[in-house]
Amino acid sequence: MTYNQTSDDKWYFAYGSNLLEDQKKERTGDIRKAIKCYLPEYKFVFNKRGSCGEIYANILPDDNEKVWGVIYLCNPEAIKEMDVSEGVAGGHYHHIDVEVIKDDGEKVSAMTYEAGSDYIVLDGKPSKEYLKKIIEGAENHGLPEDYIQYIENIAT
Repeated sequence: MTYNQTSDDKWYFAYGSNLLEDQKKERTGDIRKAIKCYLPEYKFVFNKRGSCGEIYANILPDDNEKVWGVIYLCNPEAIKEMDVSEGVAGGHYHHIDVEVIKDDGEKVSAMTYEAGSDYIVLDGKPSKEYLKKIIEGAENHGLPEDYIQYIENIAT
């Protein structure tokens, strides 16, 4: 796939329901480029409380873990649209800069979302619908089977 990258573009690392390309497209339009990768020294958790009490994915620093996901190439408008979906203005999530590693070992600078401290709860259980989006997206992008099993295990 060819794509035109401009100096304003950023890589966005998705690890939760935005792994599902249909949801990502609905939020920001066509996907120009998606690459499987992992974020070292972080752990995937379900500890983010939504407005109505639902539980969502988050990442936490952990030297012994890694979070698998996908980097999407996004223009500034797509990031703004993602910010609305992720509740950035209300403090639900905020941007953090990370360095992810692709299958070939190349390191890539990216932006991802981390839950705001006011919305952190003890580990919770996501809805079946939300979990289904994450699992389907993870499978479609070819994330490791043992990692997908880990997500399913901590969700139930």
